[in-house]
Amino acid sequence: MSNNISNNNKHNIIIRKETKEDYYATELCTLRAFWNIHGPGCNEHLMVHKLRKSPDYLPEISRVAELDGRIVGVVMYHKAKIVDGENETEIITFGPLAVEPTCFNMGIGSMLMKETLALAKEARYLGIALCGEPDYYPKLGFVRGKGSGLEHNAFGTPDPFMIYKLNDGFENLRGKFYEAEVFEECDDEEEIAEYTKKFPYYKPLKLSCQWLHAEKLGRICEVQKNSYTIKFWEEEIPAKLKGSFFEAESDQLPLVGDYVTFAYNPYGESVILSVCERTSLLKRPDQAKTGVMQYMVANADYAFIVTSLNEDYSYNRIARYVSVALQGDVKPVVILTKSDLCDNPEHYVEEVQGVSDKVTVHAISALHETGMEALQEYFVPGTTICLMGSSGAGKSTLINALSGEEIMKTGEIRQSDSTGKHTTTYRKLFELENGVTIIDTPGMREIGIASNDEGVNETFSDIAELECMCRFSNCRHESEPGCAIKAAIESGELSQERYDLYLSLSNENVKNYAKKKEISKWIKAEKKARRRK
Repeated sequence: MSNNISNNNKHNIIIRKETKEDYYATELCTLRAFWNIHGPGCNEHLMVHKLRKSPDYLPEISRVAELDGRIVGVVMYHKAKIVDGENETEIITFGPLAVEPTCFNMGIGSMLMKETLALAKEARYLGIALCGEPDYYPKLGFVRGKGSGLEHNAFGTPDPFMIYKLNDGFENLRGKFYEAEVFEECDDEEEIAEYTKKFPYYKPLKLSCQWLHAEKLGRICEVQKNSYTIKFWEEEIPAKLKGSFFEAESDQLPLVGDYVTFAYNPYGESVILSVCERTSLLKRPDQAKTGVMQYMVANADYAFIVTSLNEDYSYNRIARYVSVALQGDVKPVVILTKSDLCDNPEHYVEEVQGVSDKVTVHAISALHETGMEALQEYFVPGTTICLMGSSGAGKSTLINALSGEEIMKTGEIRQSDSTGKHTTTYRKLFELENGVTIIDTPGMREIGIASNDEGVNETFSDIAELECMCRFSNCRHESEPGCAIKAAIESGELSQERYDLYLSLSNENVKNYAKKKEISKWIKAEKKARRRK
């Protein structure tokens, strides 16, 4: 072993000292290793930056790991002390120990520690104390600090407080452990946010599952029957469900867009352990199983309801999509594509704006690049956009135009009926370089409403308000005196067509919800019967 470089031939990994040219790559590796592990984002990359300038930093025993020219690991040592009354004894500690998340299970952390522990012993340091993962460091020879006579100055002797003897005399130390003061200078949220701008954008997440260790955090990018694919950084990992999911309800199973914890297996299928809490959920009735709810997409911020201004245009279908989006706590944005094929696109914009006061409408032509600039307000890093609409509406063309590259396949339009071929056959999540996430969905020419009272009422909030103004609370809006609905229709404030659509969706909602409850009850009974066999 050299004090400067050692090799691991199995993975072509080199353990060596860090150079100035490595600084950015080392900090990026650290950021990725700790991102969203303990909470939203991380501050460990800032620690690395500040530690290099500290007089307590020990570059002579700190090391980085390099794989095929890329920094994939780092461990940084610094001086620490044990204080017992007026007596102070110098020891050392390290942190962060970081490994590139896509290189787990390659032994990089162990290689870094094996080399640097030997260097620290040769340098005649007495020992090491730290607060770290209690399930990991004992594998490297660390022991719990409880009962040793040493304790952390702020936390005492919890399980994460561990020690490692390097040389004789360490076992005789008593007192409180103090790290370098530089680590107390890395908690300013504004400073962390500003420094993080130097690196590629990654979305900070606040989830109840955090303080992760062995399990990883990823996002479902594809679901086909019982086969799942997890987006884990730049990789797409095949995965299966943990056994306990087979007892779960349909809405508790992973969906495209869900954040999940999983046990990472680099040699086969990883195992999905849990589904994290959702911010939104798009659902609709499954047309193949009348009345049964189909859960489509989770954690979308916007639903781009894409409809072309040709024979595909349907006001009623748009209203249904808007209701589904609002019910799912997703902001509906109607994109009227192919405006170049329409003589009066403004008429349709005004008509669709009447669907709901909560919907935004844009008429665009991706072919001629008109109206596209107005959509940039939605393409903010960290945003998730779900594409909805029938086949041939121009979803793929739209995203290709906005991203500046052909990342989605486009299909031809049948001239006979102005409808398109299916270019998307299943839901798929993918990320743009600017940090925006797109979820594409198969074209749906029909979309039903089920258990969607809130969505219908939000879409037709004007009608819901009018109903509250009727003289009688049980007004059927037929022949009763003082009916606000009838008065609004007679005055032209409310169109008869809009009210008929509201009645249609409301009635469909009630019928489908009753069917859903009946069918769901039957399915549960069938599952129980099969388990008994």
